[in-house]
Amino acid sequence: MKMHLLKSTLTLAVALACAMLAQAADDLIKYAARPGCLVSIDGTSTIHDWTTKGAIIGGSFEVEPEFLTDKTLKSVKSLTTKEVNPKVQVKIPVKSLKSQVLLGASKMDEVMQEAMRMKDNPDILYTLKEMIVKGDVPASGSPVKFDTKGDLTISGVTNTIDMEVTMTRVADDRIKFSGSKVLKMTDYKVPPPAPNILGMSPIKTGDEVTIKFEWLLALQKTDAAAK
Repeated sequence: MKMHLLKSTLTLAVALACAMLAQAADDLIKYAARPGCLVSIDGTSTIHDWTTKGAIIGGSFEVEPEFLTDKTLKSVKSLTTKEVNPKVQVKIPVKSLKSQVLLGASKMDEVMQEAMRMKDNPDILYTLKEMIVKGDVPASGSPVKFDTKGDLTISGVTNTIDMEVTMTRVADDRIKFSGSKVLKMTDYKVPPPAPNILGMSPIKTGDEVTIKFEWLLALQKTDAAAK
C-alpha cells in the first residue's frame, strides 16, 4: 500500500513538473529575425586582408514577458540566473555570404563555399545554452551586455563558444544583438582556402577569422494582442 502511494505521489509530482514546464514555455514571448541584419567574416591572406559579408541572419529569441516591462531585467530569471535560459536559435545561409574584393568575388565565394562544404552543410547554426547579464543595466534598459555560451555549428562541426553580446532596444517592439568572436577555421574542419589564380603566386589564407554580427529582431504579436 505504501509503495503504491509512493509511486502515485512520484507520478503526480512528475506530471505537475511537466505541466509547469509546459506552462512556462507557453508564457514566453518571441522575437523573430527581421531584415536589417549584418554578418561579416574578416580574415587575412598572403596578399591582403579580406572580408565576407551577408545580410541574412534567421532565427528567434524567446524570453519571459517581464522582459518587456522590467527594463532592469531583475525579474527576468533567464537573463539573471542560471536556473533557466532564454531560447535562441540562429541560422545564417552560407550562400548569403559574399566576398568584398573588387575583382574575382564570385571565384572567392566559390572557394569559400567549397571549403565550408556548403552542399552538405548549407547553414551556419547557433543554439544558446546560457545568457547572463554582465555589469549594470542602464536605467533606460539599453544597451545591456551579456556573457553567453552556446553551440556554434559550421560545416557540420559543433563547438561550444563563449561570447560577449550587447543588446540594444531599438524600439518598443524591436531589439538588436551585436557581438564578435575570433575563431579558427580548422576548429571546424574548414581548411584555410589556398586558391590558385592564373598569373599569381599561390595564395595562403590565415586560419584565424573574426566573425561580427548585428542581429535585428521584432516582437511577434499574438493573435489576441493583434486584435
